[in-house]
Amino acid sequence: MEIEINEKNPEEMDLADVVLEYEELVSAITLMEKRREELRKHILDICREKDIDVLRIGNVELRRQKAEWKLWHLNRLKPYLMERELWDMVESVDRKALSDLLERGILAEEELEGMYDVETRYSLRVKKD
Repeated sequence: MEIEINEKNPEEMDLADVVLEYEELVSAITLMEKRREELRKHILDICREKDIDVLRIGNVELRRQKAEWKLWHLNRLKPYLMERELWDMVESVDRKALSDLLERGILAEEELEGMYDVETRYSLRVKKD
């Protein structure tokens, strides 16, 4: 798939051309994201099967990185945070806001036991020499 990127300033282009180029880019991005996800899943499946964390192909390096995600139980967490007058700081289960409260010591990990499940997720980092 080849996409021609117009480097002309959109303000200097006809509106119809801007709209058509925009649609072309959105369509291409959708196709590329779908393909990237197919490739990502395949690579992660192979890494899991072979217990590999680093793949090197020529000058390209892929690293599989593990991350633990907390899947918060809102029905338990919200009443607890409301009681501690912290719900207004979170307002919804926002992983980043909750992680910040934990890092700052406002909440302790032990206090929140049973209020979340942990899911292991993997990301791929690409590095090219």
